[in-house]
Amino acid sequence: MKRAVTAVVAGVVAAGSLTLGGAVSAFSKAVELSVDGEHRTVHVWGTTVQDVLDAHDIAVSEADEIIPATNTPLSDGTEITVKYLRPVTIITDGESKTFWTTATTVAEALAEVGLHDPATRLSVDRSAPLGREGLTFNASTPKVVQLSVDGGSKSITTTAADIQSLLNETGIKLGTHDRVSPERSAALREGDEIKVQRVEVSEVDETEPVDFESIRTEDSTLAKGVTKATSEGERGEKSVLYQVVTVDGVEESRTAVREEIITEPKHERISVGTRITDYTGSHADWMAAAGIPESEWSAAEILIQRESSWNPNAVNPNGGACGLVQALPCSKLGANWSDPVVALKWGDQYVKQRYGSWQQALAHSYANGWY
Repeated sequence: MKRAVTAVVAGVVAAGSLTLGGAVSAFSKAVELSVDGEHRTVHVWGTTVQDVLDAHDIAVSEADEIIPATNTPLSDGTEITVKYLRPVTIITDGESKTFWTTATTVAEALAEVGLHDPATRLSVDRSAPLGREGLTFNASTPKVVQLSVDGGSKSITTTAADIQSLLNETGIKLGTHDRVSPERSAALREGDEIKVQRVEVSEVDETEPVDFESIRTEDSTLAKGVTKATSEGERGEKSVLYQVVTVDGVEESRTAVREEIITEPKHERISVGTRITDYTGSHADWMAAAGIPESEWSAAEILIQRESSWNPNAVNPNGGACGLVQALPCSKLGANWSDPVVALKWGDQYVKQRYGSWQQALAHSYANGWY
């Protein structure tokens, strides 16, 4: 009976020893905790690094950096460092790149990617903090560009991100119609050539002539091929309002936006002969009727053959000479120029006044090729 009691007591003592040892290992411990560079001393009831994280609601992912590992046993003075991994997107001179980092400031992130040049212009402050959600910002590196404006051209070193920023930086004011090439929203790159053209749009009122028309009317009283001006034409006058575009002082275009007739033009009217007459009778009959002596017929026969091949309606398409004798202008023969007798009478008078006879006119033609 005494042995049994002794055994029970011994068991109780042993169990108590085990419980006491476990409690001692879970006693509150003072550890050094650093989260993204923020340091503090915390007291934790726990046995591992994970217990510290859980006690302070610090959620981490596999990608985050935790030193030491989460399953490391705790002791007083243990130093725990947590660095969150976050995305940073830097748009450098229009080119976007994203990387992941445990840096907690913009300056640290820039150092990681090698953007050390202090002249680089950023859209955020270099000391700006990086939260767990990360950050996106622009970086514009120094670049040399060529700027042409107002008749001059110069080389400029700038960190402006785009062309509009460059114009603002250099104090260039743009008019309503001024042109910029490339577009003002375009990102600036090394070696870019920027051209600013001064454009002015104005209105100019000018007076101009208005041409008249030639109205042709058929006239059966005139022989075919004969034209006669029955009314001379006169130009009119109009007022034209132009929109004029000048580029760097040189006129580029003008567009008529309004026209008003000041004086109407007076149109030219022309009668065009349509009468065709077929004449009968021999060459001799025609010459006799025209009063040409029979002694001249042979010479007249040759000359008329050369001129018109004895076609009363012949019209030279180049010079406009007409009739048997090819009178120039045709009006010398009158309205009935295609009448062979009318033509021969005029020709007989012309030959006698100029050469004395048809024989002498023929001799002149042989010698010179014309009469």
